[in-house]
Amino acid sequence: MNVFADLIEELKEENLLEETVIDINNRLGKAQHDEAPKAAPLYATDDAVVQDFALEGEIAPAVPDEMIHETATPIDERDFYRKRAMEEVSSLQMVEHVLSGIEREHMKMAPETYDDLAVKKALHKFLQVTSDVSSDEHSESEYVLMQETENWYSALAKRDSNISVANIRRFCENSRPILSSQALMALARFYRNSPYSEPVRGKFDFVMTRLFSRDTENENRKLLFERKEMIGHIRTLYANWASLSLFPSGQDDSGVTDAVTQFEILIREAREAPTFDSLIASDFFNRIRLFKESASEMFFAADVVAAAIDCNVRIGNRFVDLIQAERESDEAEKKYGYSYDTIVSNAASKTLLLVDLLKDEAVPVEELESDLDEIEPEPISTASYDRAPVKEVISFSPRSVNWWLIGTMIVVLIISAGIYLWSENAVESSGAVEKAASIDLSTSDLNTHIRQASSSSETLYGIINPSWDALSDDEKKDFLKKSLQFANAVKLKRVNLMNNKGRTVGFASADRLEILNP
Repeated sequence: MNVFADLIEELKEENLLEETVIDINNRLGKAQHDEAPKAAPLYATDDAVVQDFALEGEIAPAVPDEMIHETATPIDERDFYRKRAMEEVSSLQMVEHVLSGIEREHMKMAPETYDDLAVKKALHKFLQVTSDVSSDEHSESEYVLMQETENWYSALAKRDSNISVANIRRFCENSRPILSSQALMALARFYRNSPYSEPVRGKFDFVMTRLFSRDTENENRKLLFERKEMIGHIRTLYANWASLSLFPSGQDDSGVTDAVTQFEILIREAREAPTFDSLIASDFFNRIRLFKESASEMFFAADVVAAAIDCNVRIGNRFVDLIQAERESDEAEKKYGYSYDTIVSNAASKTLLLVDLLKDEAVPVEELESDLDEIEPEPISTASYDRAPVKEVISFSPRSVNWWLIGTMIVVLIISAGIYLWSENAVESSGAVEKAASIDLSTSDLNTHIRQASSSSETLYGIINPSWDALSDDEKKDFLKKSLQFANAVKLKRVNLMNNKGRTVGFASADRLEILNP
């Protein structure tokens, strides 16, 4: 199968790619038809094909060659190098479009897209010289292509550092049409080969969980593969991504085994929890977060990733079941509110809003339409009169007006207007009120979480975006520190962040830093 061509066609249909490496020749003004990807098999495989990633009722891409068989070997060395180069460029291209979509739709900012013309030129030149893989020209063109792709990767990594896990999660879950498995694999490849950090690990955790699971009814999910089979697919992906092996000598197998065991303990604890209150009382969701953070780079081991995916899906499903069991209770929404949405969503690698789960299930549109078709219209009733109805005409008579009432209203209005004008003049002359001045945040990155800013009495007041709620406490503190630095730069001493209801959610000054949960 021609994986690359199928991938390109699907991404074009889903508006994930604007231009691809197939368009290089037109871009460069050279009609080299022979350099387009050939419809020839790149890897030799047997007839054993794993279960498809196809999702019922959704856009179902073909299973990539990477997921077909673990022992695939290149048929031709030239084709191997061509395939690897094109996959690298197409993967970065998909990541570029996903990050641009997140910046545009969720961060409300214009994406700073990377000019990939130099990459496409380098790829075009590399494809021309792959006939002799041992030549100096081949080595030189491969080096140039590698340099250009690394520059592109660095630019993407810098943009991604400003994107939170919640941004990635909301975009992937709400994207219409849904992201293909190839797009998810491109994201997973990008994060797997990125320098380790906790945000990178969290994004990789979410993307891999979404790649290996599917949504079912009632907000539940199911795994696409058994744990053992999933481990094999993850190892195959790592090999095709040229990812570094974390434990080549096997000396850290005990640490991997301990991590997998801990995930299984967490799964059992969630399964046996009688109520959501019992999970909260045991600080279950924070313990999951701390355990994943403590795993550090060991988290990327195939066995650990597979256990984490299994744990994420099972915990999310158990949470949904426990909350739906409390749907009959009127106190559930008041008791929990929005307090646990973030930690639960992070633990399950899926956006789970407790209030939405407590609501009654919506009736499908198809059922509503069929019900409406079955309802017979009621006959229109007509009013009967003993005599012909008389058209009433409103008449005006000066004698019917209460002039005392009108006079009193006029006097009250005049007095009110006079008091208003006097108070305005008195305040302006005394200078008792200082009007707030608007602050432009376009030159800073504070507008990521601050929608509007103003200053008054040496204080910067900011109205936050909904993205604030998705931040962890540490991220909120870092943002408050950054806001205070900006305030000091414009000669202000304090920062006060408020939500849409006017309630303070964060305060920062030289001697105080506080996060509030109104």
